[in-house]
Amino acid sequence: MHTAPTRGQRLSLFVTVLSLFLFGALLVGTGVTVTNYVHTRQTAARVASDTFDTTIDRINERRLAFFAPVFLIAELLRNDPSFHQSAGPKEAIRPLIVSALTLSPQISAVYAGYDNGNYFQILSISEAEKPFLARLGGPPSARFAIQEIRADNDGVRIETWKFLDSDHRQIGTLSDDRPTYDPRRRDWYREASAKPQNIARPPPYIFATTSQAGMTIARAFAGGAIGVDVTLDRLMAYVRSVRSNEKHRFVAFDDQNRLLAHFDLDQMFKPPRPGDVRSTELATTADLTDPVAREAVQLFTRRGPYRMADLDVGGTDYLATVVRQVARDGGVFFVLYAAPLSDFQGTLADAAARSLPAALLIFVLTLPAIVYLAHSISKPLARLSSEAELIRSFQLDDPIKMESRVREINTLIRSMSGMKSTIREVSKFVPKALVKDILESESLVAVGGKTRRISILFTDVKDFTPIAAGIPAERLMVNLSEYFEDLASLIIKENGTVDKFIGDAIFAFWNAPLPVERHEHAACATALKCRLALLRLNARWMEKGLPPWHTRFGVHVGEAVLGNVGSSDRIDYTAIGDTVNIAARLEALNNYYGTGILVSGQIVDVCSNQFLFRRIDRSQPKGAAKPLDVFELLGAVDGPEEYGVTPAMAKLVRDWNAVYDMYASQDWLRTLDALEAFASEHPEDVVAGIYLERVVEFLLEPPPENWNGIMHFSSKR
Repeated sequence: MHTAPTRGQRLSLFVTVLSLFLFGALLVGTGVTVTNYVHTRQTAARVASDTFDTTIDRINERRLAFFAPVFLIAELLRNDPSFHQSAGPKEAIRPLIVSALTLSPQISAVYAGYDNGNYFQILSISEAEKPFLARLGGPPSARFAIQEIRADNDGVRIETWKFLDSDHRQIGTLSDDRPTYDPRRRDWYREASAKPQNIARPPPYIFATTSQAGMTIARAFAGGAIGVDVTLDRLMAYVRSVRSNEKHRFVAFDDQNRLLAHFDLDQMFKPPRPGDVRSTELATTADLTDPVAREAVQLFTRRGPYRMADLDVGGTDYLATVVRQVARDGGVFFVLYAAPLSDFQGTLADAAARSLPAALLIFVLTLPAIVYLAHSISKPLARLSSEAELIRSFQLDDPIKMESRVREINTLIRSMSGMKSTIREVSKFVPKALVKDILESESLVAVGGKTRRISILFTDVKDFTPIAAGIPAERLMVNLSEYFEDLASLIIKENGTVDKFIGDAIFAFWNAPLPVERHEHAACATALKCRLALLRLNARWMEKGLPPWHTRFGVHVGEAVLGNVGSSDRIDYTAIGDTVNIAARLEALNNYYGTGILVSGQIVDVCSNQFLFRRIDRSQPKGAAKPLDVFELLGAVDGPEEYGVTPAMAKLVRDWNAVYDMYASQDWLRTLDALEAFASEHPEDVVAGIYLERVVEFLLEPPPENWNGIMHFSSKR
């Protein structure tokens, strides 16, 4: 007799729920504990990285603040005519220099050298300069020393020193009729003279006057050069102030690997040769002796600049970065910063290890609660399971009558009872399949940059440097703020985003971060409104006797990358890409064509029905990958009277289009006649003058037969 096989014994709901709860609790507890441990370690690393980024940003901000007074005094003196006189009195400018030295302790000396070998210097006397003062024989109480080297009528050079106390009173003099110092032989003078339009910043060296190690910021002027000294001991005091402790490393070096700053001043110069008291040869990164700095530089040699790297030096973990910086003179240098990872982790790492036994203890203590909860759930759930089967089969007539001491289970009972009643009622009107549907939606938030089509506006004030030179600094700041207020408020009102102010320039764009309909039209209208606002602002200024400002605009549209740049406590939302560069080049081309608002052909393709444009040229600015069709924006077709198209504008464009068509045909004689006729009717038109010169050159030396009409620019204009 054969017995039919029986199925394995099934577990009761209570045992199943209890087992699941225990297993789930163990699994969740283990998972949470392990995840907590891993995430705590990761959080510690992120905290370290964020803190490190903040430190680097603080270093850069303080570096700019450290050198700002140096650049300011150099620029002010460069634009002061009285300072340019080699033999003239300096009494008028002396209070300004003394005040700058008093307010800016990082400045050691301010001086000027002249083409005839004359020299003028005001030296700040601090504790570091006291040994020099003693060697010179000056009064011990001197606070400032004024040095002058001049040639008398017989050509004999005489050196004089005047000493001032802290109240700026003269307390002594010295003289020497055989001075050996000649500023024209110094590197700072030669470098400044070699590039008169830029700031010169030679590598650190030994000062001729005080024999201190330092660096010079120099600017050339007609007939000489200005120098501002910063001693390395003052710079190193600043460097040490940005370090949290002695374990942090800070090094700066240029693109030739010469050290510009070091957390240990003694390592700024190469070791002295035998017999030398002190070396004057600047050390390089190859001379670094600190193992952390050496490891960071070796990584830089292999990879170039890097944002963050983990270094294991002598069994200690370090975070390091080497970032590329661009100085005001256009030179490139690199900043290295390194610090132990433990300085940023604090107690987070230990907290992760301590969480393991705590989690195990909590799990053991919760076992009785798990058993009770399993029993409380299993009993009503068993009945609810039966009710669920009834609902699934749509046997909905009998209501659910039960209760539970567990609040959530009781809520589930009421909810299921309500659902049963609702399904019963709704199923009379709606198909049952629809009652079963559950719709869920989920959206992901993209992190990082994204590409978007935007319209870009660049502005720049024509000849701002001479304007700034002719206005007191306080007045200039007031005027600049008033100027930015008028233009930036218009941009924002037209739904634009003001990205940043760059000196006197404005960089703005449309269609990001929020979408803007017809953003190309908004950019064009804003440029016209800004030009009108500037006219009104100039009228107010001229009533006060102030010079007017003339702003140039560049407008372009295209794809750019939008995203956030910055630190954890300071973020800059910006756009980057070739589109941004083209807009900036368009603004700069105004200077060449004598125009006010230049736009690209891409803008004209979209906006030609609402704005009047004049074709200017087909050019390829420096740095642009492709040639551009360049147009001048004149006015709005149906705009208000202030910036709307006038009959004169329309006639100008019609006349010019006829001339340009003749130019495009490359019939240079007829083009010359057409240009001369146009120029006689519009004698002040700069563009016509440019084309006249160009066509005359083509008559003398025609372009190649395959010439495509593109004008290439080798500079940014």
